[in-house]
Amino acid sequence: MLFWAENSRLLVDAVGHPPVLRKGIPSAHPYALPSRRLREEIAAGTPLWDSESQSAYLALPTVGSIPVPSSQILVEDEINFETTNPVLEHWSVSGLWLPAAKAFGVLINLPEDSPSGSFRLGSDLKFWRMVSNLVLETLALQKLIPSLESADILGQSFIARWRPVLDGEKDEFRLRLLSEGMPSICRAEPLDAEAVIRPNYPTARRVIDSFVECMCDGLMRTWTRTKAPRIMPGEDDPALNWIVSLFQEDAGVKASSAQLQALESGLRAWKRSLTAAGDSTCRVSFKLNAPQVEPANPLEKAWHLEYGLQARDDHAIKLTSEQIWENGISSNPEYASRFRQPQEKLLTGLGYAARLFPPILPSLEVSKPCGVDLDTSEAYRFLREASPLIEEAGFVVSPPEWWDRKGARLAVRLRLEPENKEITPRPTSGKMGLDQLVRFTWELSLGGERISREEFERLASLHTPLVQIRGQWVQLETTQLEAASKFWSRQQQTGSMNLVQAALYSLGGEEASEGLPVDEVIVDGWVREWLHQLEDQGRLIMLEQPFELKGTLRPYQRLGYSWLTFFRNYGMGACLADDMGLGKTIQALAVLLKEKETNGSLPGPAMLICPTSVVTNWQREVTKFAPSITTMVHQGAARLRGAAFIDAARKVDLVLSSYAVVRQDAETIQSIPWWSVILDEAQNIKNSNAKQTQAIRKLQASYRLALTGTPVENRLSELWSIMQFLNPGYLGSLENFRRYYALPIERFGDKEAAGRLKKLVSPFILRRLKSDPAVIQDLPEKIEVKDFVHLTHEQAELYKSVVDDVMAKVQASEGIERRGQILSLLTQLKQICNHPDQWEKKEAEAVTTDDAFSRRSGKMLRLLEMLEEIISEGDRVLLFTQYAEMGKILASWLPKQLGVSAQFLYGGTPPEIRDQMVKRFQDDPHGPPIFILSLKAGGIGLNLTRANQVIHFDRWWNPAVEDQATDRAYRIGQKQNVQVHKMITVGTLEERIDEMIESKKGLADAIISSGDQWLTEMNTEELRDLVTLRG
Repeated sequence: MLFWAENSRLLVDAVGHPPVLRKGIPSAHPYALPSRRLREEIAAGTPLWDSESQSAYLALPTVGSIPVPSSQILVEDEINFETTNPVLEHWSVSGLWLPAAKAFGVLINLPEDSPSGSFRLGSDLKFWRMVSNLVLETLALQKLIPSLESADILGQSFIARWRPVLDGEKDEFRLRLLSEGMPSICRAEPLDAEAVIRPNYPTARRVIDSFVECMCDGLMRTWTRTKAPRIMPGEDDPALNWIVSLFQEDAGVKASSAQLQALESGLRAWKRSLTAAGDSTCRVSFKLNAPQVEPANPLEKAWHLEYGLQARDDHAIKLTSEQIWENGISSNPEYASRFRQPQEKLLTGLGYAARLFPPILPSLEVSKPCGVDLDTSEAYRFLREASPLIEEAGFVVSPPEWWDRKGARLAVRLRLEPENKEITPRPTSGKMGLDQLVRFTWELSLGGERISREEFERLASLHTPLVQIRGQWVQLETTQLEAASKFWSRQQQTGSMNLVQAALYSLGGEEASEGLPVDEVIVDGWVREWLHQLEDQGRLIMLEQPFELKGTLRPYQRLGYSWLTFFRNYGMGACLADDMGLGKTIQALAVLLKEKETNGSLPGPAMLICPTSVVTNWQREVTKFAPSITTMVHQGAARLRGAAFIDAARKVDLVLSSYAVVRQDAETIQSIPWWSVILDEAQNIKNSNAKQTQAIRKLQASYRLALTGTPVENRLSELWSIMQFLNPGYLGSLENFRRYYALPIERFGDKEAAGRLKKLVSPFILRRLKSDPAVIQDLPEKIEVKDFVHLTHEQAELYKSVVDDVMAKVQASEGIERRGQILSLLTQLKQICNHPDQWEKKEAEAVTTDDAFSRRSGKMLRLLEMLEEIISEGDRVLLFTQYAEMGKILASWLPKQLGVSAQFLYGGTPPEIRDQMVKRFQDDPHGPPIFILSLKAGGIGLNLTRANQVIHFDRWWNPAVEDQATDRAYRIGQKQNVQVHKMITVGTLEERIDEMIESKKGLADAIISSGDQWLTEMNTEELRDLVTLRG
């Protein structure tokens, strides 16, 4: 593909000094940018840098002796150029040529709009970028077939090619739109470059087809080159030679012409079978019509399978077999363009389909087959066995409307109603929990209708898979009949269940009873209203905020508080998963205040468990927003223990403690019957097997609340752990959860399982995002930028040396030892990417912090540049690193380089010093403009809205953790735009992991983002690919 450019300055020169045209000889384009300048000015850092200089003959509209410029140049550069009465002239255009795969890399990465500066994208370049998306989709869907094609007229030599198969329902419509929208410049090159006197130009469709075919073939050869089979010396198999040629740059196939002709003939026959169902315009269709009345004799051929053709681009356009044989389309141009050679297509398709469903064969004995009659057994076999195969082969199958419809087979129906219909519970005491009993009744249904046991036994005695019940056709499969028999003999027909079971059935968590699907759940009385409110927040009663709350709840916070109160009233646990900075704290405090206002006091003490670093922050928030709530901090070496703690806890409303202390004092804390247990940063219990999690799960509590911005970080089992704390048993055992949800979703991307899980958990999880303008109006947009840096020579040599050394150890180890080696490797490489001194484990005091220090690290050099600009503009910055030793080095080095103060907060910072640092950064106008924080210690529980710049010096394995850290600045109270910089070292594992992180972000969003465990589970080749230094 040739890339070329017009230059406005050269155009002005050409207008002033027009070239002289010579008849029959293309002249050099007067204002095309020379290929050398094109490479120098725009190719750096792109595949174009390694391109070849070439030229091509293009037919361009010309006025006088100058080609008409692109509209972008005329408009944006304000050049006056007369464009009336142009004529086509051939011009020699020089540019940069790239093979298909490299050209595709340029096109697919082009921006939507022209980049800033002096360059603008031409209409043809934008068009080919659009067509490149079609190429990418074709490759992603593997819609290609291998082909063997003659390379000369005589058929003496052959080449191997990959051919795209654009036969999808929307492909023809899309190709037609592309053809109609193609800029004329895309067709400017004549088919015969030498024929400039009487040139022949390709059609738009031909150019697009050629582009897609060329790109698909080139990309397949480039991307799959390492997958090519090896030919053993002495092998002379033409088929194997052909396969190998599909993966090589040289497409020529080595074999005799006779061998290749025979192979090509066989491949041609094989390809014909691929198109038996139709072509790019239409497909053969089958429609099964059921009899209106069930035949008395099951062997009566009362069913009719109808043949026809259906247009690919518009399913409403069809041809019946009668129209096909009567030639009823010749007078309709719309039909004629879609159904070419309809009789041949129908017969070819029927011949192939008869191999999949033999009852079609008798209909082919007549000259004009229109359909075939079937008995009930044959009709069922067509629907159940043959139609999936026929559809897979590309045919259209239209079964009766009732087929596979929910309710068209045996199922069970569950009816839920209050245990006592005359009493409507008032859920204000908080004692109406998940153990509240609901009366249930199981019923058997068929075709959406309830059937009695006697009616079921009568239908079963018919021994036919399709029956009519009350005028509707339904299925009766053997497995269903067996399951129904078990249902009648084993299933308790009536009884009581608690609210957790009722919620499970209503939300689809329990989908079968004795092997039969639950077709419908019918709910009556107050249970119905409870379930409606559970599923739909819009049905909740919006509560007025508590009188004692010091502050005003925003509308979305008031909804959150009302939602939490609903769950509290029914004694159910809930997870408030709002984005960081949206005010989860004040919403939780409002629930406590509401309870205290309603009843005069809390039914018992509440316990708030949070990370150690934010205990003080919680205490301040209570004092600020809910001063009427009495508190006690259970933290530190001097904390109360045993009976003294129990006695003190009972005298306050809220005990504030940390995860670590709860684990240490588990026995004492578990002995107290808490009214409520609230977990802040609830992801701390994501490991269900951890002692900390198990200790917290054993706490007695009438009401449980989890606050977290990241209910899922790495694995769905973390979601199970949080839900097990909130509502024990709701998601079943961890083993079953992994089997039915985690493995199908995480390993196989099962959308159906993800949908079921989302339906189950979403009523218990309220998640609002800062990116939603409806949630909050006064929070400015967050701008994220990735800053790519390069290793220095010293870093690169260290990096390669460590990779070689540790990879050898990884390969020679296994199990825990192997995982340890991998973690060591990843840590060492990230340290090297930061600075060689960190890898050498030098103490901050021993590090030389002169100019030579920064020159040894690409990151340090770039960081210095960024900070100089940030400080010069009067901004303040949060600088995150995951390594305490790196933070100390930065805190020592940056003030000397920049002449400003910096402070460093990490896990070892005492609470009182921590609070002073935050206050100084937030409130002191002369305070340090740089706040360095370790990711774990500074990533949660801090309000640092004075910062409007955030820099992640090194990357975490987990995007959710990074986002939480960023949210120290990007939260309520922020009045400035926040710019986030993520530093990434090019060619290293940092760049590769960044790509992986981007691909894994969808997990949390699909159900409501990663730790190092997934990296340790890589095989050796995957790991080597991850860490190998590139470029």
